[in-house]
Amino acid sequence: MKTLKTIPGILGLALLFSCSSDDSSTDPNLANVPKSNLEIRAMATTNANTASGAKSASDVEVSEFLINIKNIEFEFADGFGIPENGSGSSDDDDDNINFEELPDEIVAYLDENYANDPFCKGELEDDDEDDDPYRYEIELQSGTEIYFTEDFSVYAIDPDDDGCEINDNDDDDDRFDSEDEFELNGPFELSLNSGEVTVVQVDIPVGEYEEVEFEMERSNNSTSDLYQKSILIRGTISGTPFEFFHTLEEDFEVDYEDAGQNLVITEDNSNSIVFEFDLVSVFNHVDLSNATDGNENGTIEISPEDEDGNRQLANRIKNAIKQYVDLLDD
Repeated sequence: MKTLKTIPGILGLALLFSCSSDDSSTDPNLANVPKSNLEIRAMATTNANTASGAKSASDVEVSEFLINIKNIEFEFADGFGIPENGSGSSDDDDDNINFEELPDEIVAYLDENYANDPFCKGELEDDDEDDDPYRYEIELQSGTEIYFTEDFSVYAIDPDDDGCEINDNDDDDDRFDSEDEFELNGPFELSLNSGEVTVVQVDIPVGEYEEVEFEMERSNNSTSDLYQKSILIRGTISGTPFEFFHTLEEDFEVDYEDAGQNLVITEDNSNSIVFEFDLVSVFNHVDLSNATDGNENGTIEISPEDEDGNRQLANRIKNAIKQYVDLLDD
C-alpha cells in the first residue's frame, strides 16, 4: 500500500468464446470464468385444437417441420464485467471499475472539484484487507490520484507527475459488452414435429446476455430429408399435400416478447430457454390459398427453386418464420 499524506476533514475486450456441440470447454479463455449449465430447447407451436399439427386460418396443417442450425450465439449485455483473466479480480486483489460504476457521491465530488480533469481509471480495494484505510482509488487524466473511504469521504490526494493515459481502444478494455459473444457451434439438425426437443446442454459463462442469435444453413447430411436444405415443412393445404423448403443461410435474432428482458445466467439456478417457432402465426400471416401445383404431380411445392410457380410464397414464408420465432423461459 502507498504511504499517503491524509487531508484533514476530508476496456470491451473482444473475446469470442467458441465451443462445439461435442466440446464446450476447448477455449482456454473459459478456464477460470464462472459457468453454469444451460439447456436449450426448441418447439413449434400447434393449434390448441390439434394434437399433432399446426393449423392456421388458411386451412394449412403441418405434419413435419425440420430445421438445420449452424451455430448459436449469445451476446453479452453491456458492462457485463468479467475481467480478461476471468477471475473477477486483478493480481493485487483490486477490482478495476469504470466511470459508470462509480458511486454518485464520488461522481458529484469529481464534477465539482475536477470538472476539467477527466476520469481515467478506478480501483475498488478489497474490503477484506484491514490495512487499507481507503476503499476507492480514482486516477484522473492529469495523473492525480484521489482516495475515498467507505463512506465516500476523501482520505488523501496524491499528485502524480505522469499523466494517466486514457485508452479508447476497445481491445484494451477488460469488460465484456455487446461486441462480445459466447458461441455454440453446430450443426444442430432438429425435427420439431411434436413437442419440445433438446437442442443442446452446455456450460455457459454466468452473466447477462441481451441477445440470442442463431444461423441457419443447408444441411450437409446426405442421409437427411434436409440435405441441401436449411428448413423443410410438409403438410396439407385444404387437404392437398404441400412441401415447403428453403436454402436460406441467414441469422435469426431471437428475443423475449418483453424487449427490456435479458437472459440472465446464474450459478445457483436451473437455466433453460426455448426457441419457439409459431407456425400458426406464420400461416395466418402468409395466405397459401392461391398456392398452385403447377407440374400437377399431386403435391404443392413451395421453394426458391420449385417448378410450381410458388417462389414468391417461399420468400414470404421464410420471412414470416423469422418474424415469428421467440425466446421463452422454461
